[in-house]
Amino acid sequence: MSAREEISFLVGSESRIAILRALQSSPSRPSELAAACSCARETAQRTVSAFAEKGWVEKQPDSGTYALTAAGDVVADSYDEFETTVAVADSLSVLLSNLGTIVSDLDPTILHRLHGATATDDDPHAPINRFLTVVGDDYVDDFRGITPIVSRVFNQAAERVIGPDSNIELVIDERVYETSVSEYPDDLERAFELDQFQLFVSATRLDFGLMLVDNHAFLGAYDQHGNLIASVDGTDEAFVEWAEQTYQQYRADADTPTAVEETTPESGVTHGSANDQ
Repeated sequence: MSAREEISFLVGSESRIAILRALQSSPSRPSELAAACSCARETAQRTVSAFAEKGWVEKQPDSGTYALTAAGDVVADSYDEFETTVAVADSLSVLLSNLGTIVSDLDPTILHRLHGATATDDDPHAPINRFLTVVGDDYVDDFRGITPIVSRVFNQAAERVIGPDSNIELVIDERVYETSVSEYPDDLERAFELDQFQLFVSATRLDFGLMLVDNHAFLGAYDQHGNLIASVDGTDEAFVEWAEQTYQQYRADADTPTAVEETTPESGVTHGSANDQ
């Protein structure tokens, strides 16, 4: 059989998948598998016999139980990973389709463990409300972010949680910096006056949002109008590590402006648009 035929065989019956998973837990007799997987004993017997022909299981002569072989373990693990990948692609389709390649090196199983939020007709502000929940209202030790828009909501949320001992870093692109200078000069000036604040301006246009609040990471996707439309977040160690590495990469490639400089339409600079989110 080809690999495609093997996959078709396995997914052709829910009981086959259930039996494969049950055998991952412990060697079992067909009668035990039938009870555990809610199928007929004959079905369980046919399934383990077919698995044995494929080299996925072997019968233990002393006990009469069937146990997964090393090959069977690989099939079970790979199927679970594939199923998780499909589930992530389905549940996070809006997020993934608007993030580009930024998550190409992120294991889909990690995304599956995170809290997801997507803007819908019934709840268009779900991602931004989740963002506010993650930020919270108490002072934080560490607040670092990448943002592709000028956001009044972001600024107000940050102001609430920044204390005298908080470390604050923000990476924006040149378009957003120019918009901040022209439309929010007071906010920007106040930020520069904070000893613990560092601003980094990237020459590369940013099209995603990333935030690290202490040990919590938040990843956001935006539409073409600069609206936050989907997000995932969590304290999962692997996700936070990925977010940290991604942030450091963009921070390293950005420059540090020393003061607010006026920009005017006559300078020929195209300003980014502000966003109320």
